Amino acid sequence: MNRYLLLPMLLLLAACTANPEPEVDPRPAEMRGVWITNVDSEVLFTPGGIEQAMDYLADRGFNLIFPVVWNKGYTLYPSQVMADYFGEEYRIDPLFAEQQRDPLAELIIHAHRRGMEVMPWFEFGFASSFEADGGHLIAMRPEWAARDSTGALLKKNGFEWMNAIHPEVQDFMLALVREVAENYDVDGIQGDDRLPAMPSEGGYSDFTRTLYEQETGRTVPDSSREPHFLQWKSDKLSDFGGRLYEMVKSVNPDLIVSLSPSVYDWSKREYLQDSPEWIRRGQVDILHPQAYRYEIERYLTTVDDVARYSGYMAMDDGSMYVDRTGVYVSPGVLIKSGPRYNGPEYVMEAMAYHRELGLDGEIFFFYEGLHHANAFLADSLHKYFYSEPAVQPYRANPDWRFPGLSATSGGEGITIPESGTYRVFMQLPENEDGYNDVQIRLRVDGTEKILSHTVLHTTPGWTVIGESDFTAGSRVGLADAGSLPADQIMLLIRRN
Repeated sequence: MNRYLLLPMLLLLAACTANPEPEVDPRPAEMRGVWITNVDSEVLFTPGGIEQAMDYLADRGFNLIFPVVWNKGYTLYPSQVMADYFGEEYRIDPLFAEQQRDPLAELIIHAHRRGMEVMPWFEFGFASSFEADGGHLIAMRPEWAARDSTGALLKKNGFEWMNAIHPEVQDFMLALVREVAENYDVDGIQGDDRLPAMPSEGGYSDFTRTLYEQETGRTVPDSSREPHFLQWKSDKLSDFGGRLYEMVKSVNPDLIVSLSPSVYDWSKREYLQDSPEWIRRGQVDILHPQAYRYEIERYLTTVDDVARYSGYMAMDDGSMYVDRTGVYVSPGVLIKSGPRYNGPEYVMEAMAYHRELGLDGEIFFFYEGLHHANAFLADSLHKYFYSEPAVQPYRANPDWRFPGLSATSGGEGITIPESGTYRVFMQLPENEDGYNDVQIRLRVDGTEKILSHTVLHTTPGWTVIGESDFTAGSRVGLADAGSLPADQIMLLIRRN
């Protein structure tokens, strides 16, 4: 071979060897999510119910859980913010106060144990109550009430509302979200059709009237939907959404901001939710418009609107309504509301259409619509769409939330797949008195490491013993459980 041809070929071969093509992950990248409620569902009411539900979902290919943490003026986790604002009796929903449980903490453990992400859902958002005349929030903070054009407490579809434009109300809601983001190993947080939102009929409190007149030089109109007034109110809610996004990212840039508004542009006219503007401003990571319809033809038409207004489909004139760069969209699909269900045939057609449009999966409302009462819908999902595990489209690291790692006493131990901080758990039996001065000995690459902890333990199951940093490739096992009646550990990587 001519030596003048050989040299370039060798250089090309060396370049290809030094820079091989990156491996393409064969797993589909899509959101497979579900909402977990405390209404018309008993999942959250017992530790066993949570464990069983998380196993059920993981076994059927789900990868994203949205558990309710805020409704009817109560949190479903112990909240110092609620105690500070309203008193100790409002620290947590009374049911869980009586049980002395933290269902959010329990659900996070079992979802992460199976490799599913968790984004707590602030269901009620700026709604103070449902058919309770404002509930204890407005009774104790009357200046927070939203008002309609008659001056009455703002009500719509049974919900009573706080004034989402009032800075104290906004700060309160941000404080609730912040304490979850700071205190739990969550993967993101979620707002919905009530966060950020307020019925467009609002805007007539003394505070809001004064603010509007100061900022615009206009008098508040009699019509709540007068275009300038409506836009001003909607912009205030979008501004709040920006504050929410920045706050969450300040806690941890890897936390995802998920929003599930009503479908645009009905959402803006009725609840001041301008989701295309949220996309333009870059203040949402994943979007799940609630395309809740009972007729499949109406659903498909609604999903077309979702795709157009979120940049997945061109408008009729060929233009793109928004640039969706950096935003991932998976519609909210209604499968149960009261006694009504959307069954497997409906859902299979909807899911096929999502993939035809290039959408990023789907989120189902809600868990109780997945099993026997709805023809075992989850089994059909697994058979036809979810048979292969999926990664999250919004994660650069496809194994961001890998399943828990387990080892038994005397076993070979665990090989750590990724360097980081891990929470160490043991599965303990019920003990109302807890376990004081717990010490367990881990074996890390042949060297003992002691973890000490006092466990205030009242329910059976996986209980955190401590945290430790481990290096990828290290071997970790249980050397001695001390006085604890257990012989198995589980490690969960801490991401937040």
